[in-house]
Amino acid sequence: MKLLTKTALASFLVWVPLFGQSAQVLTIPHVVDGGGWQSTIVLTNTSATAGLVTLIFHSDTGTGTTQPWNPPLLEVSSTSGMVMAPGSVMYLHTNGTAAILTEGWAEMDADAGVTAYIVFTNVVPGHQNDEGTAPAVAASNRILVPYDDSSGFVTAIAIVNPTAADQSISVGFRTVDGLVAVSALPTLKAMAHTAFVLSQTFPVIAGHRGLAEFYSATGNISMIGLRFNPTQSFTAAPVIFQSGPPLISVPQTDPGGGGGCGYTY
Repeated sequence: MKLLTKTALASFLVWVPLFGQSAQVLTIPHVVDGGGWQSTIVLTNTSATAGLVTLIFHSDTGTGTTQPWNPPLLEVSSTSGMVMAPGSVMYLHTNGTAAILTEGWAEMDADAGVTAYIVFTNVVPGHQNDEGTAPAVAASNRILVPYDDSSGFVTAIAIVNPTAADQSISVGFRTVDGLVAVSALPTLKAMAHTAFVLSQTFPVIAGHRGLAEFYSATGNISMIGLRFNPTQSFTAAPVIFQSGPPLISVPQTDPGGGGGCGYTY
């Protein structure tokens, strides 16, 4: 599988309670099935009472929007109103047998105390399977992502806008050697999902390590990151949910002729 396809794994709110009122609404910002990939969603009820969980899936249409998706799951035929016993775990595996890859995301509406994470499995004939994980997450208007694009490593991102309004997302970078750059993603449509390799979308950071900041002035977003090493093995790259105005901006040139160290592109 090509790197771009694989890292599409890594190739997320004005809050909209699409399930009605609930104790918590989380996002699984990337779900894949087919084309050599399988997803496993692991639900855990950490509370002393029974927990109710609903998952609603959305798949990419290829036009910047999503559509309702019912990925085939080995354990259940419906993910609506699933009941979990106190102190229990539930594993939900997609079939992973389709020839064509389908990508998307999932909304998780659950009682308090229910947590989740997803396992991505890549089946490569003649090789050991590769696996990586990412948690189900909430949302914020500003998200920080440490990244590494040096020595053959790459960081990949999946972002979801699970709201009813389109959002513009600015992206700022500060590398460990002081480069500052500010750009933006294309408008992320309502309920849309996008996944990409960070340095392919923003070539200015190629070969660098640093911090990326994703910011929306109009609502909240949700996100996961995955770090790939030169052998194509991968693991979760933690993202940090913040709020308020962005921290990374391009320094302004001072009137005396001094220049800033960054630029906008």
